[in-house]
Amino acid sequence: MASTVFNAVLSPSLPAIFQAPQLLSFDRLEPRARTATFDRSLRAEVRDALWMLTRQWQFGEFQGEDAASPVFSQVEVETTRITRYAVRAQPAVAYDPALPLEVRVEREPVLDRAPGRIDLLLRLQMGQHWLRLLRHPSFAIAGDYAPLFRAAFPVQRAPDDVPNAELASNRAAWQLNHALAGRGVDGGALYAALRGGALAEDAAADGLSVAPADRAAVALAAQAFLDHFAALFVQPDGPADDAWASEHLEYQFAVAAPTPQGRLTLTADEYAQGHLDWYSFDIDPARDLVDAPGAVIDDDVITREKLTFLPVPVRFSGMPGVRWWEFEDGRTDFGEIRPDKTDIAKLLLAEFGLIYGNDWSVIPYVVPVGSLCTVRGLAVTDTFGERTLIRPAGRGPEQDWHNFRMFTLSTRGDPSQADTRLFLPPSIGKELEGPPIEQATFLRDEMANMVWAVESILPNDRLGGMNGYEAALALADYLSRRLPAPPQPPLLPNDALIRYLVGTVVPENWIPFIPVHVGGSNRAIQLQRARMVTALLDHPRGEVLRPGAPGSPYFIHEEEVPRAGAIVTRAFQRVRHVDGRTHLWLARRKRAGRGEGSSGLKFDQIEPLAPED
Repeated sequence: MASTVFNAVLSPSLPAIFQAPQLLSFDRLEPRARTATFDRSLRAEVRDALWMLTRQWQFGEFQGEDAASPVFSQVEVETTRITRYAVRAQPAVAYDPALPLEVRVEREPVLDRAPGRIDLLLRLQMGQHWLRLLRHPSFAIAGDYAPLFRAAFPVQRAPDDVPNAELASNRAAWQLNHALAGRGVDGGALYAALRGGALAEDAAADGLSVAPADRAAVALAAQAFLDHFAALFVQPDGPADDAWASEHLEYQFAVAAPTPQGRLTLTADEYAQGHLDWYSFDIDPARDLVDAPGAVIDDDVITREKLTFLPVPVRFSGMPGVRWWEFEDGRTDFGEIRPDKTDIAKLLLAEFGLIYGNDWSVIPYVVPVGSLCTVRGLAVTDTFGERTLIRPAGRGPEQDWHNFRMFTLSTRGDPSQADTRLFLPPSIGKELEGPPIEQATFLRDEMANMVWAVESILPNDRLGGMNGYEAALALADYLSRRLPAPPQPPLLPNDALIRYLVGTVVPENWIPFIPVHVGGSNRAIQLQRARMVTALLDHPRGEVLRPGAPGSPYFIHEEEVPRAGAIVTRAFQRVRHVDGRTHLWLARRKRAGRGEGSSGLKFDQIEPLAPED
């Protein structure tokens, strides 16, 4: 609708020609809806059907080879699960699915070691727990045996002498030891005694004057004590159950699963990052795990089933609309992907999302955890009634040229060999990791032409870690005040203003590794742990650098310490498994270092002296 406005203009300041009244008009358009709905305008109707067919021909929509859609599918799946577990070259034992695979591989002793190697704070906590059990009403122990066990398993006061320099230089642990010496029970010594059979009901209390009427109750309390700490920490079954390969700074283990073609062995020889997945394993056709004596393993775990499904189209964020006037999800904008010509992964993703996203369908199948799954075949029926048999991609020697494959296991000896099985390892999703209680940094020192292992973090005897360099300074200060100064040769009077220095001194937490020949080879080199002449201790203070028996040599393969170095840490891990149970264990992690370092070690140096010196 249009409206007109009249206005007369009379202004004395204008020229005479403009003094006459003028007529000005303005038109305003106001829309008026003829209907209350807009359904027809949103239909995008096309009156000319021939024009639409022509446009379809121009866009190549008539060139499709098959316009059918899948409506029915049948799949045959064969599954098996891992039944054997072996550490390095040890015999295989039955795998327990109740324990996550990472926990079983990484666990190391926390309590099953010499009492002196257990943290002081943990030993005191264990002793306090034992005293609480003696007073617990559920055991109905009549006598008061707390003084008896304090005398039998006392917290010894460490003497202030040179053999106890490691504890004496740790001020916090030293104060804790002196505060509870004679007042607490050494839970580490008590744990070792109970593991050895002490306080058994049929024993004579092992020299402890426990009343005969209370021996059975004390034996029950002892068993509860052992059960409590066995459930608190997950520990290996023995020294042979240790999967840590100290010469490689990695975990090495293998699992096996029965298949219709024979037993399949999967090895993981380079695991140290803290999470296991399918890419951590390789098929080893040359290795067959040997069962440990007395091991009972059930291999009847192979199942084959045929399933029927209705295919469901794939849906993802940002997927192009399949219908006219359908709005896409704006959370993912594939059009904003700006890959370079060499970004093959981005190009494939954009092509899939923009062009072929509507061509994929999903057929769900639940794969059991810890199993190997093989799709034997897939039959699809389309809307035309035609059935198509789809075989696994990448099968057989004729398709080994497929270099890009996902979720396929590599085969040792022939990495190009295709394997279409899907392995879902029984790993954990996410765990809680505590602060490191120990850290050893392996680095190369090109100026000194040596390899060093720096104990950056050391255990502090309070279930935590302390700075390794500060601990080395405290140790040196403690020993310098208690050891007599070495005799100095008399200086001959001369006029030389120089001083000859045989060699410099490196901190105590820098442990040298020297190159030595591998046995039976004149060219291969390995690294052996050594000791500086000026070192105050004859052994490293951490657990990473002293594996095996005390005093035994320690070798590392040279390739394990690259130019970037390597960092190995020890920390407590905690996880809640799928069955609701929690697991607490002590594990090691290895990651890349931060480059080379300099120890400042020099030999045969001439230093200038001032005249007053």
